[in-house]
Amino acid sequence: MTRLETASAALARATDFVRAGRLATDIPECTLGADISRSRHTRMIANVLRELDCLLSILIDETALAIDPELEPRPAFGRQRNTANKLRNLHTTLRLSTPRHDRLRALGKARDCLFHCAGIVRRPDARGGNIMTVGWPGFPADGLSLRHFSLGERLVVKAVDLENVCDFYDDIASELVMGTSVMRNCGLDTAPSTPAC
Repeated sequence: MTRLETASAALARATDFVRAGRLATDIPECTLGADISRSRHTRMIANVLRELDCLLSILIDETALAIDPELEPRPAFGRQRNTANKLRNLHTTLRLSTPRHDRLRALGKARDCLFHCAGIVRRPDARGGNIMTVGWPGFPADGLSLRHFSLGERLVVKAVDLENVCDFYDDIASELVMGTSVMRNCGLDTAPSTPAC
């Protein structure tokens, strides 16, 4: 198994685990125990989102290396910590569009809100704004528009939201692995705007 295949399999195992885990459940209101449980629960969800992000970052590194070994030492890849920016840089280097960037950034903001603010929205999308966008669709889930929470509102993550996030990560992984295969099979030194033989 190649390093790229190993990284892809690790992300797939993680998304399967999250789907099966029933991590996002409602917690009863108005009790001290509920407040403690909610705090632990939000951090647990934040850690799950952080792990998915970390595994995607590793997959991006392996994708870059599989396409072009010369990409490995560049700071934009291996040493970059922001996964959304790392994926955008890879796409830019390969002259591909970057449709996933905003959603990955929104997931990062949601993760930080869950971990550092116990799920209470404190930072808007833009300075002076009053909403924060998260990385899963609103309701009804149309797959296009991402959900927004107002400042001071509690960020609620449901099981269906985590499933949607897992689908999103799986889609990115499939695109990376499939795109790498196409580029290698075509013998491309630098990817065209639409990889095709």
